[in-house]
Amino acid sequence: MTTTIVNVRVFDGERVADANAVRFDGDRIVAVGDQSVISAEDNIVDGDGCTLTPGLIDAHIHLLPGAAEQALDFGITTMLDMFSKPEQLQEHLNRSPSDTSAATIYSAGVGATAPGGHPSMMYAPFPYVQGPSDASAFIRTRISEGSSFLKVFYEGGQSIEWAMPSLSAETLTELVTVAHEYGLKVVAHATDPADAVTAACLGVDILAHSPFDRLSDEQIEQIAAQGTAIISTLSIVDGFPQPGAPMPLLTHADLAERLGDKWTEVIAGQGQRWIPPGMPSFENAFSNIRSLHEAGCQILAGTDSPNPGTVHGASLHRELLHLVHAGLSPIEALQSATNIPAQIFNLETIGRIAPGHIADLLLIDGNPDADIEKISAIRGVWKAGAFHNPNYVGTPLEEAGLQFLNAQTQRVIAAVFDQLPALSKDHL
Repeated sequence: MTTTIVNVRVFDGERVADANAVRFDGDRIVAVGDQSVISAEDNIVDGDGCTLTPGLIDAHIHLLPGAAEQALDFGITTMLDMFSKPEQLQEHLNRSPSDTSAATIYSAGVGATAPGGHPSMMYAPFPYVQGPSDASAFIRTRISEGSSFLKVFYEGGQSIEWAMPSLSAETLTELVTVAHEYGLKVVAHATDPADAVTAACLGVDILAHSPFDRLSDEQIEQIAAQGTAIISTLSIVDGFPQPGAPMPLLTHADLAERLGDKWTEVIAGQGQRWIPPGMPSFENAFSNIRSLHEAGCQILAGTDSPNPGTVHGASLHRELLHLVHAGLSPIEALQSATNIPAQIFNLETIGRIAPGHIADLLLIDGNPDADIEKISAIRGVWKAGAFHNPNYVGTPLEEAGLQFLNAQTQRVIAAVFDQLPALSKDHL
């Protein structure tokens, strides 16, 4: 079926286009222009008062069962998974980018980390990288399992209250060299400013987080000089509200109404959990994004869902608000969730509203390019040209996702008690 959306403002992934109609046939956009693109047989959708954007891209998530279905309910049509074991990926990686039932997943698969290093608390057992000689075999195995890019963990500092083993600089160098030989982009988890600079100077393409301590002017210049992109993950702050305040995600009616009762209960409960001592200042993360953006670094919107306080799909809308709060304009925030991640990760047929691109589309009531608060006023979602009706809440996938999240949470709690035996369970 051929569909044309008319009377609509068009944010094409880069700018507000001089167009008010978008036509798509099957899974592909065929024309962007004015009313002259309409054909007699078209299904017409009136977008009066609305803005059409490309389907949104979350550049940093971790899979749960049903995550791709849940995200699509919120207009997120592509997600970049930053660590999952092969058995979690199989279903997603067998899907075509033209699949209309769920967001498309691209994944790093198992990330490269030292024995016992982060994120062992959530995912062990999995293959570790003990030194430079392991790099080639590790990467070849990831490619055979369907990984589209490489995730590395370089963290010589502290995690909560204990030191975490980390890859050495020599090992990271070899991983980057081999990954680039295979044409893979390298994403580095490096939350300490000095580690982030080292990773950038050793050739990683993308930093997976804004560091939690403030970057100096010299460090910002070093990262920018390397052309390193940054995934923001500012939504992590949503898991740490002020005492007595509601969880931020639940304060947005347009988002909360799509969560369903079970996820609402989970997020509300996370607001009552024990918080480990020594948590970083999230103000520094916001400041770093502002400074890196001003220095010319490309910023990619990513949520790190399902961290506490975050939900696949819904939290990317919150991430865009955070990016504007950090200093990006609304259009720059929209670019960070559309064209920019598509370009950085070489996803050539998404992230734009242009002829030949996949018809992943989000219809928003209002002008999110002028007021980013409007982004959550969802009026329609199309995945590969097919109109999407929300279909996650109340399904077996929802229950499986919640069970998986609970199991991961229990593993982390057990690891915390193992590392900090003086803690009392009354803390939890």
